[in-house]
Amino acid sequence: MSADSGSTLELMTIAETAGLLKVSKSTLRRLLGNRKIPFHKVGGSIRFTKKDLVSFLADNRVEAID
Repeated sequence: MSADSGSTLELMTIAETAGLLKVSKSTLRRLLGNRKIPFHKVGGSIRFTKKDLVSFLADNRVEAID
């Protein structure tokens, strides 16, 4: 696996990701279970990248109705 343009890949835990997204850990685990949010398995642990989270948020943006 190649690095993102030479930058380090910052991995985040479930607790860190839930805090960043401002959702509960159970909500995040539900998103994981339904495969709605991208993640990485590192050994037996689940990790997230900020790049994937930004893409997830952009993909799930709902436009306002005028």
